[in-house]
Amino acid sequence: MGIPVKQNIFLYSGYTPRSTVLGERVKKACEDCESVVLIKDVRHILEKRVQNAESIVVLDLPNIKQSAIKTVSSVRERSDDIKILAIHIYTTKLLVEPLIQAGIHGYLMYEPTVSEIRDALQTISEGELYLPTQIHR
Repeated sequence: MGIPVKQNIFLYSGYTPRSTVLGERVKKACEDCESVVLIKDVRHILEKRVQNAESIVVLDLPNIKQSAIKTVSSVRERSDDIKILAIHIYTTKLLVEPLIQAGIHGYLMYEPTVSEIRDALQTISEGELYLPTQIHR
């Protein structure tokens, strides 16, 4: 089915060089999306959002200077209809499960490929939970 064209992707990462590289991967994974925007603060998500498009926030959690759960909760508080794709260094279900409970819709392990990002965005867009095959739920 593919990623909807009317899709806004927000990338939130606290580390500029990494966010630039990750942003390039997200753009390649989502060539037909409405926009891919690098944000510097969770508060800017709703300010930059296009109203008639769906939104996914990609959180680069290891590079944000607050806890992963608090970051996910901050995004979730701003809007119930924004979908969240989290990227972190966790490699076990035990560590990823609290992120799912906090409200993420998908999870990728650190340094995802363009293909992994595309698969995750498509799955999330279809309303399903995305987890890498290494992390079984």
